[in-house]
This record gives sequence, C-alpha cells and structure tokens, in this order.
Amino acid sequence: MSAQPSGVESLAGARRPRRRSERPFAWAVSCGMSAYGALAGVRFDRLFHEPDAIWEAYTVGQPRARELFGPDVGYAGPNFEQISYGHINCLGCELTFVRDSEPMFTPLYGSLAEGIQALHKPVDWARAGLMPSYLNLWTQLRGKFPGHAIEFWGFRSQGPITTAWALRGHDFFLDLHDDPPLCMEFLRLVTDSIVSFRQFLLRVNGLGAPNGAFVTDDIAAMIRPELWGEVVVPILDRFYWLQTSGERGAHIENLIPDHIPFLDTLRLDHFDPSVSPRITPADLRDHCFVPFEWLLNPMQTRDFSKQQIRDYLMDAAAHEASTLRCHVARDTILDNSIENVHFFITVAKEIAGARLSPATLTSCGK
Repeated sequence: MSAQPSGVESLAGARRPRRRSERPFAWAVSCGMSAYGALAGVRFDRLFHEPDAIWEAYTVGQPRARELFGPDVGYAGPNFEQISYGHINCLGCELTFVRDSEPMFTPLYGSLAEGIQALHKPVDWARAGLMPSYLNLWTQLRGKFPGHAIEFWGFRSQGPITTAWALRGHDFFLDLHDDPPLCMEFLRLVTDSIVSFRQFLLRVNGLGAPNGAFVTDDIAAMIRPELWGEVVVPILDRFYWLQTSGERGAHIENLIPDHIPFLDTLRLDHFDPSVSPRITPADLRDHCFVPFEWLLNPMQTRDFSKQQIRDYLMDAAAHEASTLRCHVARDTILDNSIENVHFFITVAKEIAGARLSPATLTSCGK
C-alpha cells in the first residue's frame, strides 16, 4: 500500500463534494430484523446467531410489519442482526451475547505499544474470531431463503476513533494527551486494519473497489473540536483515501456546533447526525454546506406527540435537511408507536409534495 499524503494534501486534491442545494429532498421509513423479531415474539439476542430464530422472525414478523405499516416503508430482507464489532472480534476482542440485548465486547490492548505491535501483524480475516461461524451462518441463511439476495455486511466494523477506543478502552482518551505521536501511529494502524477488513468483505460479496465510503464513528464526537484538525480529520481522511476517490459519508452522533465546520473540511457528501441532541438542523445549515439527514429516532417515535413530530419535521425541512428519516425498531413495536410512524409518513408527504420555501415551512410548523 502506498504512503498516504498528508491530510491537507489529500483533501486539497479531492473532487468537489456535493452541496445541499444539489441534493433533492427525500424522506424514508425503514423496518428491519429487530422489528420483525418483536412482532414474531423472537428474543432479540437470538437474531444475532440462530438461523431458526431468524427464519421465524422474518417469515412471521415481516408480513405483520407490512400489515401494520403499509407500502410506504422500506422492508429489509432476511439476515442476521448487525454486529458492529466484527472487526475487533477478529482482532481478538471477545464478544458476549447478552440475553435480549446487543452483544458486548471487552477491550483488548493494555497499552499503545501492545496495540501497535499487534496491528503490524497480518490477519487472515476468513479464519479470525467468529468470522468462520458467521460465514457459515450466512451460507445457512442463503439456503433457507433462496429467493433473496442476502449480502454479508452484518459482521461489520466501526470507524477509526470508535475502534481505537474499543481496543484500548477508556485509556484511549488519556493516550491522546499522554503520547500524541504514538497515539496517531496507533490510529493510522487501526485505520489500515479497518480498511483491510472492509476490503475482505467486498471480496466475500464478490465486489470490486467501492464508488464511495461511509464511516460510522460516534466516539469521534467525544474528542473536543480543538483536536479535530490534528487528530480526527487526518485519520478519517485516511479512512476515505485508502478506499475510494468517490463520495464520502459519515454517521457521527452527539457532535456540538463547533465540530460542524470540520464536515466541510472532510469534504463530505452526506452526513447523518442520527441521535444528536446537542445540535439542531439550524446549526448544520449555518456551519457547513454538507447535505444532511434528520432522524425521528425510535425514542422520539415512542415519546413525541403528533404536534411534536410535526414541529420537529417542519423545523428540519425549514433548515435545509436533505432527508427526513424514521426507523421502525423493536422499541417502536414494543412501545406501541405505530400511529406515530404513520403520522411521520403523512407529514413527510406534505413537505415533499408542497415543496415549500423555508419561510413557509417554518410558519406551517407553528
């Protein structure tokens, strides 16, 4: 692999990213395996590794979801529930499958030096950690659902900052200050490992080089804005540069307004703030040019009144959100939020159909 140019050089040579004015407004509602499992009465943790539970959840729960939510929702096909820590498991992090909950992981490296030494060693991804089990599960699911094109993405990776934290534990935040050069070496090796893992997944799925890359890196929000220019930007730029010259997307939760200008520095084409209570659509509009989506998350779908949902969506559209999203998850089913999903669809259709100006949207939301 050739040496990467510096963050500034790499970013300066990149193609022009897409701006908000160039992306048409859209909205979407998605529904997947966790909701199917809840509707079928299948315990959540079983969806991560039991083929019979996945069969039951999909064959029983998916038709029930379609009956409840109707044709305007995107329904995911059958697959095992996504595990965000497949990459670190292949590096040696143990995963614990907790009853009716997400898998948990245990940090691996006791020091930066230990991590750097380990990350210099090549990894046979196909034989590492639980990968053989999940490749076997994938084979079983393709046999159970021959009419579906089931891809292998669910045993996945996180972004570089989140992965560094997962591998080192909370000591990672001390590493940033105790030994910045060594910490940056660690982050570069973490990034290269993630890219290698993602390239393996492309080969498994029979795909070539990607046309774009998307990073999920929530822990990046825990690094203060003053350090983003010297830590986060060059590392995320490396993540993109090693994979593609195409579009760049990011999901980072819980940023603050001072982080937002760095989204332009990274030349993102799409940003997903997801659950980010410390920023507003107006903050994103005023501090960057990147197209962004705005999510009505399952907690809000559960807790908001219809008027709150209308105000929330109208405010986002008035402040130039490119996409409005709602996700039907198991909590949406368990907490009886079905009517609010339908109301999201109603309001999103109103916004899309009217093609209102920001001023009109603001007034409609009052």
